[in-house]
Amino acid sequence: MGLGEQERRLLQEQVPARPGQLSLRAGCLHMNWAPLGGAGMMVVGRLGDPFDLEERSLLRAMARSIELSLRLLDAITAERQAKLEASHDATHDPLTGLPNRVLVLERLGRWIHSPPDSSHSTAVLFIDIDRFKWVNDAHGHAAGDELLVHISRVLQRSVRQDDLVGRLSGDEFIVITRLANAEAAVELAQRMITTLRQPVRVAGIELSHSASVGVCLVEPGAVPSEVIENADMAMYHAKGRGRGRCALFEPSMRDEARERLELEEALRLAVSAGQFVCFLQPIMALQGGSLMGFEALARWHHPRKGLLQPQAFISAAEECGLIGEIDLGVMAQACEAVGRWQQRPGWDGLRLSVNVSARTLGAADLVDRIEPILMASGIDASRLYLEITETSLVEDIQSTSCTIAGLQRLKLQLAIDDFGTGYSSLLYLKRFPVGLLKIDRSFVTDLGSLPLNGENEAIARAIISLASGLGVQVVAEGVETVAQERRLVEFGCDFGQGFLYGPALPLAEIKQRWLR
Repeated sequence: MGLGEQERRLLQEQVPARPGQLSLRAGCLHMNWAPLGGAGMMVVGRLGDPFDLEERSLLRAMARSIELSLRLLDAITAERQAKLEASHDATHDPLTGLPNRVLVLERLGRWIHSPPDSSHSTAVLFIDIDRFKWVNDAHGHAAGDELLVHISRVLQRSVRQDDLVGRLSGDEFIVITRLANAEAAVELAQRMITTLRQPVRVAGIELSHSASVGVCLVEPGAVPSEVIENADMAMYHAKGRGRGRCALFEPSMRDEARERLELEEALRLAVSAGQFVCFLQPIMALQGGSLMGFEALARWHHPRKGLLQPQAFISAAEECGLIGEIDLGVMAQACEAVGRWQQRPGWDGLRLSVNVSARTLGAADLVDRIEPILMASGIDASRLYLEITETSLVEDIQSTSCTIAGLQRLKLQLAIDDFGTGYSSLLYLKRFPVGLLKIDRSFVTDLGSLPLNGENEAIARAIISLASGLGVQVVAEGVETVAQERRLVEFGCDFGQGFLYGPALPLAEIKQRWLR
């Protein structure tokens, strides 16, 4: 018999927690209460006759059955939710929430085997953040994680809703999309590079960063893992051309990748075997023609290919993290030699410039590694210049400042290499201990020749004038003719370096030729 609205209100107004019966207008409502586990109760009401003992026993059994069913349902629901969460965790990156490599490969395989579309092609874009390790080293992993999350959001906003954005590992991201042709894929990659280049504030610090992108169009029936490898190769090709670029995969890149791996393995063996040696090139005073000092240059005594110039191995050494060992190894050899020569009468003012790559400059332990080199060699540290590029100095001024402050405590100075070809920011000329500017050889080549190259002459003259006003000395690189030297003297340039004065030579030959 059903209860009317008035009876339900009366039932709700009853004070006792578990009444055995209630008086209603329709009659006496007998109540039976049975526990459902925990605080739950099952209540059954009946108008008229009370429940007998057998009925109460049956209702308690029914309550137990309902309790077991509810527990089973909760367990099934919890298990299903756990499976969903485990499946999500197994296929998604925990930091950015993007699909990980497992899901990327699965989705790419699905796209490859979907019905072909003659008007569109599947394209894979492999995105790598340039020099991301520097962020972690300089600002901590929390800042690095914040930057990665920012990048993931930028990439998601750069593509359509149906496209896939994933994170493969570390600072490597992937985009899978359908586009009309290769040109459209390259255009998308360029847009991403431009957008990612915008400065971003992470951990209270404004960072500028760039990305290199490899693009691969998917052929019918392709293997997903090989497609990603191809896009990865294209990305490395883009990095090799200067970073912050994109490249479209070509089959010849596989041969290049194999050669690069062989080169990296050979570099590791070369470092451990001490195959990198120091050559020195003289730097001359343009007024009077006296020897001012030397620039230390790395050479690789390859067991099969002979003596290799830096352009044959520097890029690969940077990519595989060996450049620091090479830089500091050459520095140690040069300091040991010049430190001895400074002890000779009349040579105490001899200077030494040592190249330091951007990656080496960004190492948190650089100062700690240089200090024992200075102590062991006995070199006058105030005569030692670390030669760096403009780009490496200003890419991340905040972290670089800490390293340079440590170098300054050791009394070292900076020489800015290839000045005028990079950022040319005047900020660091005031802020850092810059003692030398080196005019890039491209501005020296046409000096003194006819017809005059007005632009190069103006640039060379401006750099020399700027340096003079700031109390910084200037070295002109690539001086090969007397006419170039004469013009540089007219401009007021301090020093010259190039084949006019002598090539880079091994330490023994330098000693024999210059320090007899």
